[in-house]
Amino acid sequence: MLMPIPESAKLMANPIRKSLPGGNDVPGVQESVNGNPQPRRRVSRSKLNFALDIALAMSFVVLCAVAAIVQIVFPPPSVAAGWTVFGGTIDQWITLQFGCLCVLAGGIILHVMLHWSWVCGMLTRGRPDTALRTDDGVRTIVGVGFLIVLLHFIGFAVLIAILTVHSP
Repeated sequence: MLMPIPESAKLMANPIRKSLPGGNDVPGVQESVNGNPQPRRRVSRSKLNFALDIALAMSFVVLCAVAAIVQIVFPPPSVAAGWTVFGGTIDQWITLQFGCLCVLAGGIILHVMLHWSWVCGMLTRGRPDTALRTDDGVRTIVGVGFLIVLLHFIGFAVLIAILTVHSP
């Protein structure tokens, strides 16, 4: 039979204790029915990455299917007025295609965020003195900066398209 751990031993093992919502004092530990602490079950990083990879694959397949319907099944958009596929017009299918693209892009951004330490490690390979290799703060700033640059590129492309559009 296991003896309960004295409170003084718990304090020595974890000198900084904060009370969590629900009355738990120790992070990562949850009280069981009989009062013995039980570790909380967390999703492993591998399972999370696998689930994200499956979601990315599914969203890619859906995007490809929608794009194929828009490009192959419908006539050119200039003459597709009144045509429907599965009850949707060409405009609705193009909107769906853009939505699928946004979901896929968001998943890819999340995927890169989860692997950002690895990306920084690959970029600084062979350079042990680089701050990207050691400092989480620098890696975060570089990642946010990279995302800002990408979003500005997209914004400038849209701005140029708006400035150069010509009505009939």
